[in-house]
Amino acid sequence: MPLQNPIAVEIGEEQPIALPAPCIVWPTMVLRQRFFKTDDPYESGDLNQFPDEDCYRERYRRGIGGVISRAFQDEVRIAQHRIWILDEQILRNEDSAKRLGELFFDTGAWDLRVITASREGAKDRARWLKGLEADLQARIPTTRIRMYLDFNSKVEMPEIHDRFAIIDDVLWHCGATVGGMHNAINAMTFGWSAHTTNAVAFFEKLCVILGEFP
Repeated sequence: MPLQNPIAVEIGEEQPIALPAPCIVWPTMVLRQRFFKTDDPYESGDLNQFPDEDCYRERYRRGIGGVISRAFQDEVRIAQHRIWILDEQILRNEDSAKRLGELFFDTGAWDLRVITASREGAKDRARWLKGLEADLQARIPTTRIRMYLDFNSKVEMPEIHDRFAIIDDVLWHCGATVGGMHNAINAMTFGWSAHTTNAVAFFEKLCVILGEFP
């Protein structure tokens, strides 16, 4: 669902940008209103309240990375500049990496960054995602995929517990894996300026500390 109720906000000397009103959503599974060439009665959705038991149990059954938040996916699709992700768990399994790849192929943004941890298998998944860059450049020549590993292991960097994402100029705060990819009950909030919250500067500082994964 596209973000609603945009408001104009002055960002320092920059032009005013449209920000959504702050919002909280719970990624879950919802029953389809009708069947579209599928036998699956459920589809991914987002609620503005805690999900019912049948919805969250269906989501849990599909596992981490099995589905993604519809709201997050829709905003990535219409992004024009950046998709920045800060989440030490985001490459924890193959399904999560696959969802990221799908997001990258579905967006108009060209500055794609992932800050995560060097957990088991993460380096191979990071290389796979980097390998998508050439295909994406065939559509948007300026596209860059930048991966930053060793998150939360550099002594120069403070431990960071929460997960965040920046889509263009909007900051998202995720209770679990970015994009609602975790299968447990979790919520995401969004609607804050990535500039006035200092999120852009903070992400950029982390990228310098970590160095880009080759």
